[in-house]
This record gives sequence, structure tokens and C-alpha cells, in this order.
Amino acid sequence: MKTLPKLVIFDMDGTMLDTEPVSLAGMIHAGKILGVEIKKEIGESLMGKSLKLGTEILRANYGETFDINQAYKLHREYMDDFFEKNGISTKAGIFELLDTLEKLQIKKCVATSTGKARATHKLTQTNLAHRFQTITGGDEVENGKPSPDIFLKAAESCGVAPQDCIILEDTEAGILGAVAANIPVIAIPDIAPLTQEIRAKAFAVCTDLHEVATILEDLGGLCPPNPLQTF
Repeated sequence: MKTLPKLVIFDMDGTMLDTEPVSLAGMIHAGKILGVEIKKEIGESLMGKSLKLGTEILRANYGETFDINQAYKLHREYMDDFFEKNGISTKAGIFELLDTLEKLQIKKCVATSTGKARATHKLTQTNLAHRFQTITGGDEVENGKPSPDIFLKAAESCGVAPQDCIILEDTEAGILGAVAANIPVIAIPDIAPLTQEIRAKAFAVCTDLHEVATILEDLGGLCPPNPLQTF
């Protein structure tokens, strides 16, 4: 990517919102109530994936008798209770990055595996919803991440061609979805580790959203390039 995109497509959980540790704890909690030990690695493997793929992962690991619908219900209740008591934390640099994009006159939208109503509620709680042109939820597409559907729908909702977009993602599923959509992706890994193979598919790998802002500022000529800085 040598020129500024016309649209930045944001993932939500783990990219803008610091919710993945709570999600992991919620799934482990649900497993305990249902008499199953859900290992950390399995919980992490669910992150960023559609409900359909998550169901397949849980079924493969815990068998046909495991009540997956109840597990997801308990998981949501755990998260809702936590956020009601503690609020939802945002990731470092999100507001500064949004300011930068607005300064550069770049459109912004959200493409999240979370259902649209729930996603909009979470983004409203964190004073982020109004900063985006559109919010596309996982319940609005037939195939969730790692399929490209949600990214292509998000781009279409803003009237921008895929080749003029860039995606920000934290999970393997999201990065693979971006690759399938043929849209450059910047990876900002969260608690679920990314393999070197997955990292290599990204245009850049950043430690936080401040670094993403720096990349875009450099492309937009808002700050001089630093030859010693790597991402």
C-alpha cells in the first residue's frame, strides 16, 4: 500500500475494544457451569470467528452432548454482567487514530462478527458509534470470517471499491477474511497469538493503534518518514 485508502474497515472486539480477555473468561466460565473444561487455547481459537465456525470448534472438541447454545448464552450473560459493572475498555490509540483519519478525510466503518444490534450498543457505550459511517454485523452476512463477505459488504455500504480499502484486524480469522477479500490488512495482535505465516499475510503488523496512525500519517504526508521505524 503506497497511497492512502479511501476507507478503513475496523474490526471491533480485540481491535477497538479491549473485550477479548473478558470473552475468554466468559467461555471458560460457561464451560465450568456445564461441567466441561474449556482450555485457553480453545477459547482463543473462537475469537473473530462466526457463530457457525465457533459451534463447529466446540462440537469437535467437546462432543455432541455439549450444550453449545447454553454455553453461548452463559458466555453472553457473563460478559454483559462484567461490562455493566466495569464498563468497556477501549484499545490504546483508538480515538487518536479516528482523529487522524478524519484529518485525512478517510471514511471509517466497522465489520464485526458480533451481531449488529449488540455491536452498535457496545460502540455507543464507548462513545465510538457516531465516529463511523456504517456498522456491519455478523448477522448481516451468510458467511462469517474467515470468509470475505462481511468486508465486501462493509465496503459496499460506504460506496468504496475493495481495492481502495484497508482493514484493521487482530485475529487469524479476520486476517484470512481480508486476504480472501483481496483487501490489504494491518494486523494488531491481541491475546490470541498469530503465527508467522498469518503475520506474513498482513501489510503491516503493529503493536497498537498509535502505530497504525503513524503509518497513515506517513502516507498522507502529515509527518516526515522515520527511516529507523519499523512495524
